Amino acid sequence: MSTITTYRPLFQLDIFHKFFLDDGLTPFDSNETILKKQLQEYNWNSFGKIVPTAETKVNLQNHRMLLKPSPLGLVVLVEAELLNDTAPNYTPLIALDQDLKLEFYIQLLDPKFYNYTDLDPAFDSPLFLSNHATLYNAAAPVYLARHNEESNAKNHSVSEAFKDFLIKKYGDLRTEKPFIISLKMRDAGSGINLVLLNGTLPQHTPHFKIVFHNRKTIWRYYSVATKDLIYTTEPEEKPLVQHGIVPISNAGTDYPTPTPSRIYQDRDTDGSLIKTYSNIYIN
Repeated sequence: MSTITTYRPLFQLDIFHKFFLDDGLTPFDSNETILKKQLQEYNWNSFGKIVPTAETKVNLQNHRMLLKPSPLGLVVLVEAELLNDTAPNYTPLIALDQDLKLEFYIQLLDPKFYNYTDLDPAFDSPLFLSNHATLYNAAAPVYLARHNEESNAKNHSVSEAFKDFLIKKYGDLRTEKPFIISLKMRDAGSGINLVLLNGTLPQHTPHFKIVFHNRKTIWRYYSVATKDLIYTTEPEEKPLVQHGIVPISNAGTDYPTPTPSRIYQDRDTDGSLIKTYSNIYIN
């Protein structure tokens, strides 16, 4: 039988943001119907894009891989050969070493990203999102979530020592590229592998996700004419969302939802965030 080569998915990664996807107070992933509806117009490239590291660019080329961005995230394809028609089993045309890593930056495109995202750039940057542990987080590693698991990007923040290591290792890690995705072909610690022990591709493509959670703020309503405070939700915080309704009502008056264009933050002397406010001016 002749060898058949084709490009097969090595892994898929979805990158979701609850600010764009939640329907008011209803989480976008609360059921399949809402998820399908909310994903129809979603494009994560409205706030970010994937940029392979210099080393990964070389590895993609040398191992005959293709990076395919999508509105939901990305897929990496690898050229593979089919050796058995009866039991489809694909082997990468160029063998993938178990320790080979593919690493990418998430580059932020929206300068207001942190206004609507539950991350504090002073303490939650960089993020290290991976399927393997390092010497710096071996005691309590947090792995990339599979597509059917809970995910919160904030859980991937790192210690100061780990942060120093990442800044030295990744030369392009800076303000607009604050997050690192690192995927290893096989990892004994996590058991989250991209290839099987014999080097072939698993029948079910590894499918991961990253979910950025939306910021919650205290909403304050002011009069346009007098600048007086009319109403506030304090101490309760409300989620910022692009779609749907977050009901705010007081004394028979319904109040509008704020945009994330401007927020105000109170911090303590150490720089830690105490409160975040959204100010809304109404007639």
